[in-house]
Amino acid sequence: MLIADGFASGRGEGPLAQTPERVRKLAAEAVATGVRWVMLRDHAADDAVFFRAAGRVVERLRDITPEVRIAVNRRPETARRLRADLHVGARGSALGVGSMVANALETAAVVGVSAHVPDEIAQAAASGASYALFSPVYRTSSHPEAAPAGLARLRAACEAAPEAFPVLALGGLTPSRVAECRAAGAHGIAVLSAILDAHRPARAVQGFLDAVSA
Repeated sequence: MLIADGFASGRGEGPLAQTPERVRKLAAEAVATGVRWVMLRDHAADDAVFFRAAGRVVERLRDITPEVRIAVNRRPETARRLRADLHVGARGSALGVGSMVANALETAAVVGVSAHVPDEIAQAAASGASYALFSPVYRTSSHPEAAPAGLARLRAACEAAPEAFPVLALGGLTPSRVAECRAAGAHGIAVLSAILDAHRPARAVQGFLDAVSA
């Protein structure tokens, strides 16, 4: 999964800042290279800006390949109108994981959850979620204040899930770290900075795809 963060309002500051169009272009390039799962995330954009940008990027990605899976982060109305999956997170929410998933399922048939402890994985699966992201596995530039969970807690999170419930590792992923995450039980990986900030994004995407296939 590629997390297209800032696709509606841009990301970063200073000389390394990226325009929203740059993020959308990188998402399109990733899908053209072989990525088949993209999450649209932008905490800074208001609902109207988010929806307009999401409509444009979803059309662009589905033109590249109709099979691309789109998850919308925390915007249920946008997910409903674009016939996309809905992704929710417990952090910053007053609702428990079960209530959060139940509410989300009223909007979307496929609901994903961001989890940070194994118990949240088990609750998400029991509540009807379709997948979960577990983070941060390693230290990550997008959340430098967050202590990495490490592989042992990733393994515990994967063991807390039913056998057929996909858990994706997120946070500080590189192609060289994919194998140990898969060995810990992760179904796959989710990536943000390692692709969006890469000097050669298409090469970075291919490196991850090769590592997952291996």
